[in-house]
Amino acid sequence: MATNTAKVLDQCNTLEPRQQIKRRDFIKFPKHNNAIVCNTSADKHLSTSVHTHYQSIGPSEPDISHIEEESEDHRKRQKLVVIAVITVACILFISGAALGHRINDDDNKEPRWSNGTHTFAPTVILISLDGVVNHDLQLHRTPVLTQIGREGGKAKYMIPSFPPITFPNHWSLVTGLYPEAHGIVGNYFYDTQLNDTFYYKSPDRSWDSKWWGGEPIWITAVKQNKKSGVIMWPGCSTDFNGLTPTYSVAYSDYVTTDEKVNQVFDWLDLPLEDRPQFIGVYVPQIDQAGHAYGPYANETMTQLSLADKSIGRLLEGLEQRNLTDIVNIMIVSDHGMSATDKSRLIYYDDVLTKEELDMIWRIEAEPTLAIRPRPYLNESEAVEVLYQAFQRLKLHQRKLSKDKKAHFEVYKREEFPTRFHFNQLVNRIPPLLAVPDSGWNFVTRKRYDPDRGLEYQPKGVHGYDNQSPDSRAIFVAKGPAFRAGELLEPFWNVELYNVMTRILYLNPAQNNNTLNGVLKVAEQEEYDDEK
Repeated sequence: MATNTAKVLDQCNTLEPRQQIKRRDFIKFPKHNNAIVCNTSADKHLSTSVHTHYQSIGPSEPDISHIEEESEDHRKRQKLVVIAVITVACILFISGAALGHRINDDDNKEPRWSNGTHTFAPTVILISLDGVVNHDLQLHRTPVLTQIGREGGKAKYMIPSFPPITFPNHWSLVTGLYPEAHGIVGNYFYDTQLNDTFYYKSPDRSWDSKWWGGEPIWITAVKQNKKSGVIMWPGCSTDFNGLTPTYSVAYSDYVTTDEKVNQVFDWLDLPLEDRPQFIGVYVPQIDQAGHAYGPYANETMTQLSLADKSIGRLLEGLEQRNLTDIVNIMIVSDHGMSATDKSRLIYYDDVLTKEELDMIWRIEAEPTLAIRPRPYLNESEAVEVLYQAFQRLKLHQRKLSKDKKAHFEVYKREEFPTRFHFNQLVNRIPPLLAVPDSGWNFVTRKRYDPDRGLEYQPKGVHGYDNQSPDSRAIFVAKGPAFRAGELLEPFWNVELYNVMTRILYLNPAQNNNTLNGVLKVAEQEEYDDEK
């Protein structure tokens, strides 16, 4: 651990008499009076009285103010005893806890760790920075993430699931399932069997458990009598057969990353029996800025730097609590992002006839067009007509393009590339996909007229081929489960669920992982090249 021994001794020697542990107020979440919720009963809320600033130095000096009649010698003896107690506590703290050590030696049992004053079970903090491109880590704007990668492990990149958009991938990260298996196939989609529409910005509808398949890590933990805490992760407000995270914070745009870090500290400071072993944190600001300004705009880089600093605060807090070698922290993104430009637009209404356009009932994704024909049409016949129309569009684009490329592909559902893992759930996955190249977008003249002189929006887009370089996600991690300086081979994000269950000594639910929770380490020479 990086804690300096002299610094710890100095902290011990300067401890003020009768120093009291101060209580920290709960984060105030606008419009959510009871944001932190226990799953044991609907009306049981975590009391602020159990949330305290952590104190790992040792016992505070006893109150001796009432002893006024004793002799001077007796008071001096008491003071010497107090100093001795504090000194012994500091020595024990430094010798036995500065690095955090395991206090049970049976490898067949879940380990217990001591930070010198408190016992800890295996713990994972998973932080998602929505929309961070893997290339961002090479731009020298994230010194903390770089530090984590050097002191722990870093993947060359993580492969998001198709389509590389927010809700499907956040659910893949915590269930280990591809979207075709867990059912969240987009941010908005129609289910032909339910005759209902999922829309991510409509909580009253999207939180219904009928949409959410698989078992998220926080429910796996609760089922096995372990605590979990989740901050704004997509899907965390959903009830699974009466089970929810032990503690959860509903989504709000008004909560900063620093406030979320404060909440993590509050949870880590709980007694062992109340403390969550899995903590999930969702951070949306980088993705929001990327859409508005572009993935590499100053505004987006500012949000990335702010998130990096907040994670730095988290690392500092872990070090102050002697948890650096006890708690595992993983920082991921759900997908990358591509810059857009009005020179990379495909006007599909220039080629598709009015009759063909009228056959389209719903387009359920962007920039990939997930096309569903009108319900009264014969689906297979309508799909064939539209497929041929987009083939004509490809020829048209090749004639217009300087490089003679169409810059998109079109697929019928039965022809979707197997690497998409996206054709099994036919009641939710539309029967026709038009997938543009990264940075290209389908538009109509009505939506964007280049002659009006307006800038094209959004300036940043994701949802392309999930294996394109721009779509790649980040993964950096440190803690007792990760060896320092390891460069990891690229892996699919569905592998992460089993990595976490392995660390937390949980029996995983059924999922699509292939690595059994063990990420592959790259060859040493490859690691040196990355450095």
